Amino acid sequence: MRPLPGEEPGRAAEFRPEGFHWLWMPMRFEDRFLMVIAQEDADGYRTLNEALLVRNGRRDTQLGWPRTEITYRPGTRHPERAAVHLTDPAGKPLEIGVEILASSPLAVGAGYPPATDWQHGTWQGRGWTDRRVYDLSDPAAHPMAAYGVTDHAARFTLDGHTGYGIFEHGSFGRHDPSGFADHTSTAP
Repeated sequence: MRPLPGEEPGRAAEFRPEGFHWLWMPMRFEDRFLMVIAQEDADGYRTLNEALLVRNGRRDTQLGWPRTEITYRPGTRHPERAAVHLTDPAGKPLEIGVEILASSPLAVGAGYPPATDWQHGTWQGRGWTDRRVYDLSDPAAHPMAAYGVTDHAARFTLDGHTGYGIFEHGSFGRHDPSGFADHTSTAP
C-alpha cells in the first residue's frame, strides 16, 4: 500500500514493513535486452522476481532466480558496483557486472515517497503543473534522497559484451541479506 498525502493513515500505517529492498534493472546490449527485477522483505523473502533475456526473432528466455552482490559506498546504502548472478535454462551460470556511472534520487522531485511536496496519484486540481529545480550536488538540498529509490545510470558487462541501462535500487529498514539491521544501518 502506498500512502498518499492527506489520506487517513489506514492500511498503509497498519501494515508498515520492517524493511524493503528493491532492484529494477533494464539493460540494453548491442544484440539483446535483459530485465531483472527483485523485491524482498526484511528477511530476504522474495515477493517479486523476474529475470528475462529478450532477443529479436527468438522466444524470451527466463534466467532463473537473480542473486545480487552489491558493494556499497562505506557509511551509506549507495551502491558503487554489483554482480548479478543468473542461470540460463540449461543451468549455466551467467554473471552480469554492474558499474554505477551517475545517480538520480527519485524521492527528489519525481513524486516518489517519502517526497513531501507531491506524490504520484495525488490530485492537484485540473490543469495543475509545477516545475522544480534541485541541486543534486548539495546533500543538504535533498535530505530525503537517502530514504527513496534511486536510479543509477550503469554500465553492464556480460560474456565480454558491454551494455548500458538503469540500476534502480532502494533498501530501507532491515534487510538481512545485505546486513542492514534497521533504518539507521549502513555499509561498513
